[in-house]
Amino acid sequence: MPPLRFIFVTWLCTGCLSATAETAAVKATQDYLALSRDLLGKYYETQKLLANEEADWKTGRDILDSRLALLEAQLKELAEKTAEQSKNIRSNDTERGKLEVQNRELGETQDVLADRLGKLEARVHALWPRLPVYLKDKLQGQYERLPAAGLPAADIKLSSGERMVNVLVILNEVNKFHGDIVVVNERRKVAGDREIEVRVIYFGLSAGYFAGSGETADVGGLLLPGPAGWEAVEDAAIAPLVDEVIAMQKGEKVAGFVPLPVQVR
Repeated sequence: MPPLRFIFVTWLCTGCLSATAETAAVKATQDYLALSRDLLGKYYETQKLLANEEADWKTGRDILDSRLALLEAQLKELAEKTAEQSKNIRSNDTERGKLEVQNRELGETQDVLADRLGKLEARVHALWPRLPVYLKDKLQGQYERLPAAGLPAADIKLSSGERMVNVLVILNEVNKFHGDIVVVNERRKVAGDREIEVRVIYFGLSAGYFAGSGETADVGGLLLPGPAGWEAVEDAAIAPLVDEVIAMQKGEKVAGFVPLPVQVR
């Protein structure tokens, strides 16, 4: 048998080794558990980060999808407006072309109208001296609005419409006078350089007859149109005949035949 001391030392060493191994195992287990806890914590943290990133990505994607849909809608609206504007532009170009044609036609018409107005105004100027004083007084305002005879077209300030109205008023009144029998009172110079008031009856623009009254009842005569105005041909013998005709015209006497002298020029 070995000595007791040796056995005890051997047992003691064996016990020490077992304790050391157990301590190492425990420490290793603790380290493993700590590492596992750390790894699990990092794993969960990583999963949380991934979940947050995924949520943020989905949110960003939804925002981008919304913006893309909005941009597509705006682009579609812009395309429709562009097409509509293009259509309007083509329509406007067509209308502008029509207006340009109308403007050219209107300009040509205005030129023709201005030429005709000029001719009508020239005829009115030529006719004016041949009108009786009664008619001149009535139309003086319209006549003064006419462009002066021979005035260049560029210097005429009146519009074509204004010129046309003036011409039509004058010609209408002249035609009306010429187709009617008119009785008026006038101041006229007669023989002896006297200026008296006489009654005048006009048969249009063809002829007129005048007669005095009261103290001038012996005054009478014939009126004839001329290039420088109406000329008086005195004839006292026709004064009572003129009075009779005027009375018939006014309805003061029954109509009948009255022989009045006539001169044709």
